[in-house]
Amino acid sequence: MSKRWGIIIHWPLVVVLAVLLIISLSNLYSAVYGWGEGSSSLSLFWSQLMWISIGICVLLISSFLDYRALNTLAYPFYGIMVLLLIGSLFSGHTVRGTHGWLKLGPITLQPAEFAKIAYIFVAAKYFSKHSELDGHDTMSLAWPGLLMFLMFGLIVAQGDLGSSLFLICIFISMAAFAKIRRKTMIIFGIIAIVGALCVYTFGLKEYQRNRISTFMNPEADIRGSGYHLMQSKVAVGSGGIWGKGYLKGDINKLRYLPERHTDFIFPVFAEEWGFVGSLILLGLYCALLLIGVDIGAHARDRFGIFLSIGIVSLWFWQIVINLGGVLGLMPLTGVTLPLLSYGGSSMIAVMLSIGIVLSIHYRRFLF
Repeated sequence: MSKRWGIIIHWPLVVVLAVLLIISLSNLYSAVYGWGEGSSSLSLFWSQLMWISIGICVLLISSFLDYRALNTLAYPFYGIMVLLLIGSLFSGHTVRGTHGWLKLGPITLQPAEFAKIAYIFVAAKYFSKHSELDGHDTMSLAWPGLLMFLMFGLIVAQGDLGSSLFLICIFISMAAFAKIRRKTMIIFGIIAIVGALCVYTFGLKEYQRNRISTFMNPEADIRGSGYHLMQSKVAVGSGGIWGKGYLKGDINKLRYLPERHTDFIFPVFAEEWGFVGSLILLGLYCALLLIGVDIGAHARDRFGIFLSIGIVSLWFWQIVINLGGVLGLMPLTGVTLPLLSYGGSSMIAVMLSIGIVLSIHYRRFLF
């Protein structure tokens, strides 16, 4: 029996997840606990602990459910997410410029976080049933592309450019894995350039355009639009090789670092643990991604393979876009860092996706 559980449970993934959650809570504690503020500033910490507990329950449930049922439920779940996106667009609450939050009693839900997973379901269903030996052409990618652009448009209309970009990244990642013809790649490249220009001209708000101009030249307005990025760079750089020590990050503690519990959670960690600690954190994320790819490579069916690839691509792009933004390598988009940033919807969505990957691994040993 112990041998059986040792095979069924993917212990490396469980260990990596546990370490990341411990780092998440300890780092969030440092981010919200200010010098001389007392315990009143810890409400976010206790709230995140609650969301992690709920997320673990979601992970356990989703890991023991048969992931193959998602093949049948893919379109119904997608339809529900589209309705929630429409509902949040017209009757949602605005949080940090994004009009995409639904108030469900005492809980505030961000449907865009779960919409990304819903799209992975329908894309995995499509690509698992439509295989092209010579690669997909424009027509064969029209249906998953239309499904992606429907959600993309609804999320952009809410003002959440960051979440909308994930849909494009997931679509490209899954389509590339399924194989795309070279001619189709050129056509998609042209469409992407034209689409980006149209979105920048007509779809972005003024503060979103400012983020792009700030990325190009953050020093132009250090006290204004470039303040966030410059303070983030200062916090990361001031950590040095070994960091300043836990709870000793003065850029964070003196409140120079904005949104330190969500978008800019990594600079809090980098300031206190330095280059070495940051490498360890990135190593844990790399391990998470590689484990997800390995589980997908050994899945029992094509749906499981594409489901794993879609989920891993979601993790990958979320990590890259968040770190790229706070380090000044790409424009800031307001994207959270998986498992580390504060947020109930984000935490539950990530834990749900990890549970699905564990289910793919678990079903590999059932006959």
